[in-house]
Amino acid sequence: MIDTLKILFFGSVIKPEDCTKYLGPSVAGNKMQLGIIKGLKKIHPNISVVTEIPIAAYPRERRVIIKANNIEIEEDIKASAVPFINIFFLKQISMIICAFFVLLKWSIRNKKEKKIIITFNPFPYISVPTILVSKFFNIKKVCIFADPPIEVVKRKLLGKMAKYIEIKSTEKNVKKYDGIVVLSKKAAEKYAPDIKYVLVDGGFDIDDKPKNKPGGQWLKYSEGDIIDIVFSGGLYEYNGLINLVDAFKSIKNDYLRLNIYGEGPLKEYIKKVSQEDCRIVYHGNVSNDKMLIIQQNAGILINPRPIDDAISLYTFPSKMIEYMLSGTPVVTTKLNGLTSDYLDKVFVIENNSTEELRQGIEHVLSLEREQLIHKAREAREFIINNKTWELQSKKIYEFVNEIIKIGDL
Repeated sequence: MIDTLKILFFGSVIKPEDCTKYLGPSVAGNKMQLGIIKGLKKIHPNISVVTEIPIAAYPRERRVIIKANNIEIEEDIKASAVPFINIFFLKQISMIICAFFVLLKWSIRNKKEKKIIITFNPFPYISVPTILVSKFFNIKKVCIFADPPIEVVKRKLLGKMAKYIEIKSTEKNVKKYDGIVVLSKKAAEKYAPDIKYVLVDGGFDIDDKPKNKPGGQWLKYSEGDIIDIVFSGGLYEYNGLINLVDAFKSIKNDYLRLNIYGEGPLKEYIKKVSQEDCRIVYHGNVSNDKMLIIQQNAGILINPRPIDDAISLYTFPSKMIEYMLSGTPVVTTKLNGLTSDYLDKVFVIENNSTEELRQGIEHVLSLEREQLIHKAREAREFIINNKTWELQSKKIYEFVNEIIKIGDL
């Protein structure tokens, strides 16, 4: 290991409690960044953090100027916030320019040291300043490629043009990194086939290890109780929500409740179907702490993503770590990112057709309570033993050192 190595983590990490204050932040993405930073700092304390606040552009959010600031993300983790003008188009340009000077200052300050920049995703407002600075100072760069450039929402003409430019720039820039960390092997094969990579599919903070006994609602279940099925996540078509709702509506059982948590384009649709079927309940967004408790007390946690969607092919469903850690039985479609060691610990549905989802849910509900509790216990033990951010960050750190040594040859 290289003890004198200077590492800069450049992403969009913010305080966890701020993720639900603004439009823009991803709870899952923020948890991943924070987990990696904390894991790396335990191995290599000399890490600097630079962040671009993930806030929606004006007028969706009323803040126009984001000032340079030092943010305390958590105790012992401080980040330098990049200033920018929070107005469409000016936002992206000002981010790139201001981030360049922030990275330049860090590079000059550490000009005599071995250096590497780790970025969270290769989006242009992060990758462009990183690539420019790395050329001036011969700095190695590694990208955590968590979010491949895929369009997932409908946009107006100007938004479509901007997104097209972002996607093309991202596809081009990811190939300029010295190494990438991917959540799915297929992402490396498609977007950067000639770049060295390491697979890190997800993780959790050991401090968040649940204290509840695994089994969820089944620990206290009595015949006649309402069984709670829970979906939590973005309300997007690529998450399979429409088919899930249709499947649930076709199940003739008054003792079931489908609880949906999250925000997104399908919000009004979910509200509408909840009025048509009283067994479907939309709860909106809740804090992550509250969500964890809800998951731990549910009967089934469900992930109904379609298996052939681009998002499913090139990413890892991060909610699976949280679901399996909860100690509640998990039902999921057979996604590409889920290897056999995951699939053995959950209940698997071959695809997300309405009929397959219906049959899968009914099959799980037909099982003995002991079988459900056993599967939930297996899932939690697997995650705790294999997917802490300490273990995953160690893989990233070893990969970083490998990239540095290759550059020295």
